[in-house]
Parts: sequence; C-alpha cells; structure tokens
Amino acid sequence: MATAPDHATDFREEADVGQALLDAADAIADMAHRVQLNGPEPVYASEKLGHALYKAAEGLALCDVELEEVAEEARRGHQHGRWLKEDAP
Repeated sequence: MATAPDHATDFREEADVGQALLDAADAIADMAHRVQLNGPEPVYASEKLGHALYKAAEGLALCDVELEEVAEEARRGHQHGRWLKEDAP
C-alpha cells in the first residue's frame, strides 16, 4: 500500500543535518578560542586543532564535499604551516 511522503520526517532530517553543521562550526570556534586563551603551547594547540580539523571534515561531509577535496585542503594547509615555520625567525 502506497503512502503519502512524510514531510515531517524530511524536515526533521534537514533540521538534524543543519544542526549538526552548526554544532561542527561551534566546536571549531570553541577549539580556536581555547587555543587563543591558552597561548601558543604546541601540544595543547595540536590536540585542540586536531579536534577542530575533525569537526571541519565532518561539517564538509555534511555539505557533500568529497573526501579527496577535504584531504587536499588539509594537505595545502599543512604545507603552508610548514612554510610559515621554516620562515619563522
């Protein structure tokens, strides 16, 4: 027996994805804020920024960005960071 589409379910799924995207952005902002408050301590920063990277990848997946594109952006950012470190006095 065919039934009418469940528009409430469709809306809930969209809202859940939207909320997950906002949650990922909030987590990234929180990690950045924690690093700013703690200062440039590499071990602490690497833990928090690693979690931010995880949440950024999660958010990009929610936006239908392919894994290869996510990995390429992470690779480019990593290369730029290495360049900055090498040029630091």
